[in-house]
Amino acid sequence: MLQTLIVTLIVLAATGYSAWKLAPAALRNALAARSGAIARASGASEQLARRIEIKAVTAAAGATGCGSCGPCKGCAVAQAEDDPAAGA
Repeated sequence: MLQTLIVTLIVLAATGYSAWKLAPAALRNALAARSGAIARASGASEQLARRIEIKAVTAAAGATGCGSCGPCKGCAVAQAEDDPAAGA
């Protein structure tokens, strides 16, 4: 019973983490902005809710994932320089 509970919590945490990392930046930012309100609604103090909101907004701003690839071609340029056939 306890083993099932622990495995379930690990799977839920991994699912949440991967959903957060792969979510579009706009969705991450919206969820992060609402995290303080969600914490307050669940009974957290105002100070704790504000700290949660600040950490979530900071994490959302620094997270990479879907939509973060942008126009950067740094890896492709580096590979082209290493590959003599690409220059021909």
